[in-house]
Amino acid sequence: MKTINMKVDGMFCGGCSGRLQRLMEALPQVESCKANHEDKSVVLTLKEDLSREEIEKTLAKGDFSVLSYE
Repeated sequence: MKTINMKVDGMFCGGCSGRLQRLMEALPQVESCKANHEDKSVVLTLKEDLSREEIEKTLAKGDFSVLSYE
């Protein structure tokens, strides 16, 4: 499994973090998603490859945006 670490803008509370996690975990390629609004971190664990374009497109549906990939 592949892990992607990133910083994401648009999370302001625990509810935002939960919404982002549900949004990303709805994708068939995503095994799990951990989001932390305090430091804007997101860790995606993937079952299959997922492009940065697809990640960013999915996040934009929830009014989130990628600040950086780590």
